[in-house]
Amino acid sequence: MKILAPTLSLALMLCSQGMHAEPVKSIKPTDTPNRIVLLVDEIKAIRSFPIVLAERLGYLKDDGMDVTVMNIRDDVFHDQMLMDGRVDAVMAYYHHNIVNQSKGNSTEAVVTLGVTPGSKVLVANQSKEKFKTLADLKGSRFIAGGAGSSKTTVANYLMLEGGNKLDDYTRLGTDGKDKNVVALRNGAADFVVAPTPDGNFYEAQGVATVFADLTTVEGTRKNFGTLFPSNTIFMASEHVKAHPEIAQHLANAFVRTLKYINTHTAEEIAALIPIEISGKDRVTYLKVLKEQIPMFANDGRMPPDGAAKELQVLAEFNPKFKAVKVEQTYTNTFVDAALKKFH
Repeated sequence: MKILAPTLSLALMLCSQGMHAEPVKSIKPTDTPNRIVLLVDEIKAIRSFPIVLAERLGYLKDDGMDVTVMNIRDDVFHDQMLMDGRVDAVMAYYHHNIVNQSKGNSTEAVVTLGVTPGSKVLVANQSKEKFKTLADLKGSRFIAGGAGSSKTTVANYLMLEGGNKLDDYTRLGTDGKDKNVVALRNGAADFVVAPTPDGNFYEAQGVATVFADLTTVEGTRKNFGTLFPSNTIFMASEHVKAHPEIAQHLANAFVRTLKYINTHTAEEIAALIPIEISGKDRVTYLKVLKEQIPMFANDGRMPPDGAAKELQVLAEFNPKFKAVKVEQTYTNTFVDAALKKFH
């Protein structure tokens, strides 16, 4: 795997300095046989460790494929890069496929990596006696960030699952963890949605307690009633049709990566992650990795009921999504073939 640099380490140093590289404009991925360009939604984020693991295990180089990985760019939307052919695939959360289709850009997940939100919902200690079940959430105030954020989707999920309406709660923006602590402590907020590893921070500050643990499959099913498709590998639908060999290669690589994640210890996985990704504090990284690993308790297939439920929640928030055909936002065809080959 290349990350637009001769070595992994050099590429990650460029990313850490805020620099963005891109393919030479005169060359598109499909101009070079066996070349795949994969865009990743922040390669250094803990949720993206499977891409690093796939490279370290050599799975991306099998079958003579040449995979180049780009870190996501702030100046160009990923769907634009998919549609104009600058990249072959994107590693990001599933809901982007729903959003893309609603905008007329048909994309589909060819591998589903994550099946939980990978987050915790914490209740302010001074509010926890008031909110004990999902049905109690009416009138609550959630620190959940922007309207289209995954954290807001989590808050919406919980409200609807508790039999409430979305206008039964108040969504608050986030000004950083320290200010969130103040809001939870002084009574300005009742809940905070905290992706790994932020949940532990609020507990350590003594201002909040876990209300819903959505890091595990068990916790996600308990609170959502189904799994929650999160991190995926997706492509433009037309590109899947034109180049099924690319979709199949990515499915093969990540099915094998998921199998490795689910059959090895966190210590064994961490040993493969370079310091440019983990940082120098390997002890802290291992702790965070252990909390993130349950997100990927999956074989690569999209859970159909999870996809349908996610669309339902998104459409309740934004009616423009009601026209989206959920069955067109993913395919399990390539993962099924990979499972047959490797299992």
